[in-house]
Amino acid sequence: MLRHRILNRKGVEVKKRRPVLITVIAIVQIIPVLLLPPESLRFINRLFLLIPVLIFMLLGWGLLTLQPVARMLTIFLHGFSVIVRLLVTLARVVPSKKAGTPADVPLFVTSVLSIALSVLILLYVDRPDTQLLFEA
Repeated sequence: MLRHRILNRKGVEVKKRRPVLITVIAIVQIIPVLLLPPESLRFINRLFLLIPVLIFMLLGWGLLTLQPVARMLTIFLHGFSVIVRLLVTLARVVPSKKAGTPADVPLFVTSVLSIALSVLILLYVDRPDTQLLFEA
């Protein structure tokens, strides 16, 4: 656990500890966003993958240093990711009305994993004790 020195309302120095799970989230939070079916990765320009990696590296640094804006952006981006994944999954996984059209199973599996990881991150980062840690 990393300790940060802060002053409480009375001006007394208080040591703030970063939980290990915040460190893990800061490092692995890019995984749900980049979790795509293997066939989709062949067609994506590598430059487009670099942009989210850079954004989440900055966000990870913000979480490691317990910046309140990093917590809020994490909640926003993972919540947005869940909504987008649900919409894409419902639009593309369900077979069309034409006979013989198969469902997109790789997309379904990666979407379910991505949604589950994002929800786990959201549940931990949005807990009241975590919120207090970032606001102190």
